[in-house]
This record gives sequence, C-alpha cells and structure tokens, in this order.
Amino acid sequence: MSRLFRDKNKDLINLDVVTADKVWNSGFKTYRKDIEIFGRVDKDCSSFVSNTNLKGKNFKFVEDFSNLSKKTKNEIVKKFKNENRKVVYLIRKKG
Repeated sequence: MSRLFRDKNKDLINLDVVTADKVWNSGFKTYRKDIEIFGRVDKDCSSFVSNTNLKGKNFKFVEDFSNLSKKTKNEIVKKFKNENRKVVYLIRKKG
C-alpha cells in the first residue's frame, strides 16, 4: 500500500520543529552532528517537505505536508505566523 493511504508512520510522529539557528553551527555552513535533519518546510511552498541543500544540490521532495502529525503541523504554523519565520526544519535527535 502506498505511503499516502497508510496511517501515520512512526518516523513522522517523533519529529521536532526548530528554526535555522538551532540546526546550523554559528558562522559555518555545516549542521550540528547531534541531530538528524528530516527535511525543511518553506513558507512560500508549505504543502510539502523538501530536503536540505547540504552539498549544493537542488531541493528534492521528501514528504507531503498532509502526512505529518497534527502536533507537527500546528508547531509549523505557529513558527510561521507567530514568530515570522520563513523556513523551519524537521529534525530527530540522535541517540
């Protein structure tokens, strides 16, 4: 069965929504090693989750926004509206 018609996957439930200053090392274009980046959501095209542009490649589709959990969606909307952010990242903490 395709991912679109399955129930919420466990890998999508435990995602944290953070801003760019908590993902990238200060002053460098490298991300922190203690987190795993699942994807990013742009305010301009918020209907899907894309990957991060780590190695100078083009952005690729990772996941549809509708497959995320309700908690994650609410946190994304809160960051966009209340904190006036343009990009938020979906991360998982490493072990």
